[in-house]
Amino acid sequence: MSDDFLKEPDDDRTALAIRFGALFLLILVIIGLVSCTNPEAEKRKREQLLSKFCTGVAKHIFDRNPVTVRESMTHLFREELTEAVIEKLQKEGSLPKTELGIVKIITEAEEQRTTNAVTVSAVKPLGPVEKDIVPFQVTGKVTTKTEGKPDQDKPFSIKIVCKLNEQTGGWPQVVDLTGLTPQTKPAPAKEPAAKKKVRKRRL
Repeated sequence: MSDDFLKEPDDDRTALAIRFGALFLLILVIIGLVSCTNPEAEKRKREQLLSKFCTGVAKHIFDRNPVTVRESMTHLFREELTEAVIEKLQKEGSLPKTELGIVKIITEAEEQRTTNAVTVSAVKPLGPVEKDIVPFQVTGKVTTKTEGKPDQDKPFSIKIVCKLNEQTGGWPQVVDLTGLTPQTKPAPAKEPAAKKKVRKRRL
């Protein structure tokens, strides 16, 4: 056998080692790029997530469509609002307090043949989105429809304060919400009884 033939296995091993080395370096570079994500890109991603969340909350809170209102309330009560916010909005009359309250909304809408559509026109952060708690100003309009025809447009501007960190499981939650007009009429306050005037007798 020739000397060249005997050297071929060593050459193959060397070439294979070089290929594995290059592949290992490429993997390290990819890991480095993934771990060193652009902070601006992360900021935009976080803002987009919060903006989308606020849009959904606004649509759910104003929803009075008999077909979708139950689903909207489920999202609000189970996913989007904290317990403290739910209690606050129920006291204000902006949210139904029981399942019967939701049924009442559906029944009244069906009897009156009314529905509505919520349009969100702007979602603006009022603070740095990198923080755990970020307030947003959400504006838009609610279009009430009777028998399928637009009846009136009512603009809204609400403030939604979101919390997003490890405690929320990487998904936003509403920790405060202001600017709502109550959807249900609160019970009228009782007027104090008028005091009877006592006439003095003339002596």
